[in-house]
Amino acid sequence: MTHLTPDELIDVMEGVLAADRQAHLATCDECQAQVAGLSITLSEAKQASVPEPSPLFWHHFSERVGTAIDRDAGGTNRPWLRWPILVPLGAVALIILGLMVAVPKPDVRDPSVALQAPLAPQAPDNWMMVAELVGNIDLDTASAAGVIEPGVAEQAVQHLTAEEQQELTRLLKAELQRAKS
Repeated sequence: MTHLTPDELIDVMEGVLAADRQAHLATCDECQAQVAGLSITLSEAKQASVPEPSPLFWHHFSERVGTAIDRDAGGTNRPWLRWPILVPLGAVALIILGLMVAVPKPDVRDPSVALQAPLAPQAPDNWMMVAELVGNIDLDTASAAGVIEPGVAEQAVQHLTAEEQQELTRLLKAELQRAKS
């Protein structure tokens, strides 16, 4: 059987050791010696006189605790995470955000603002935004993504006037000729 643990030795001193461990203690000389040593230590500690602290001790103790709490207020040692710093930083962030929303952005199609990039033909703003978001995708990818449903182009062609159909035919032939060369 194993010897008594430190917790069990305390239980012996308090008189609450379990019966099976009490049986071990009755037969183990080493555990009995530890209990005897603890008994002597405890009786000597009870006989020692402890002087009462100075009347100023509790006052100074209270001040030291208060100072330590003030120093560690908020559980952080980072001085930049205190309210006097965070409030102005938050205000500056809100001002910057407000300016970003309120100040109009320059038109990138304006030649005086563009950075030597070729200009695309003018298109309505919503189509420019869609073109920027989607980029260059082929018909199969657009159809697979659900952007274009099969048969939509055919339906659109059927609703063209005769003049619009002739112009579409001319444009398609010109594009085919350019693609062959």
